[in-house]
Amino acid sequence: MSRALGILASWRRAPSLSVQKGSQSARHTCHPEVLLGNCLPVYRANPLTVTRPWAEGLDQVVIHVGALSLKESQELAQHAAEIGADGIAVIAPFFLKPWTKDILINFLKEVAAAAPALPFYYYHIPALTGVKIRAEELLDGIQDKIPTFRGLKFSDTDLLDFGQCVDQNRQQQFAFLFGVDEQLLSALVMGATGAVGSTYNYLGKKTNQMLEAFERKDLSLALNYQFCIQRFINFVVKLGFGVSQTKAIMTLVSGIPMGPPRLPLQKASREFTDSAEAKLKSLDFLSFADLKDGSLEASS
Repeated sequence: MSRALGILASWRRAPSLSVQKGSQSARHTCHPEVLLGNCLPVYRANPLTVTRPWAEGLDQVVIHVGALSLKESQELAQHAAEIGADGIAVIAPFFLKPWTKDILINFLKEVAAAAPALPFYYYHIPALTGVKIRAEELLDGIQDKIPTFRGLKFSDTDLLDFGQCVDQNRQQQFAFLFGVDEQLLSALVMGATGAVGSTYNYLGKKTNQMLEAFERKDLSLALNYQFCIQRFINFVVKLGFGVSQTKAIMTLVSGIPMGPPRLPLQKASREFTDSAEAKLKSLDFLSFADLKDGSLEASS
């Protein structure tokens, strides 16, 4: 079973981050997808500059190269290959949306062809893209069109769709990476091979404990860990939880300034950060010693 993987909250200040073994993050691997609301607003020169240090400094890097423009996606894919990335991931274009499986596959095929030596992953996140093509349908025969296809990041709560992706592709050895952190245990039962999520940047230890319990077939303990993770996520969701709040929590825990979110997103309030800090401590995610002295103003 793969460890849970941390995802960057922003390209900004990315070279100063590291996903270290044994830290609050869960594995020395990174998926710099910038999909926490900052993907499309990022100026193109920014990812071209920032991705190289990640590719050179970590064990494994999969770079998100999706964009609304096919040409831009292809150029980003070529750049990922040039700097030695281990794979590329692509989200569906969502301004002018593909409305059938074949149209979406044609778009993905053209991006994959720009980096023909790199493993290719599809990032399924219909709540943000509005592209409702089921992942199960998309995967049917996909390697005939995209030979480099190696897996899926599934960021949706439709466990029927996810389960059928796994069930109908057992012989393909695809990677099925789950992206809804609060439902990870359910996905593991259905055959998820790993996870990519934002909360693993600060809930990684507890998530790895859940994974270890699952691997030992101690489902009762694994469920307790999942419920603990859910208590925190449920708490911050009720306060209003998004990109800005995620960045504030990451700054709080790591001491690394994450920078402000891009407009139209607004900075997290101090009230939110104080409440999140108190909840992390009450659930034993953090002790006072774990909190860093990083300036929260840097993410405001």
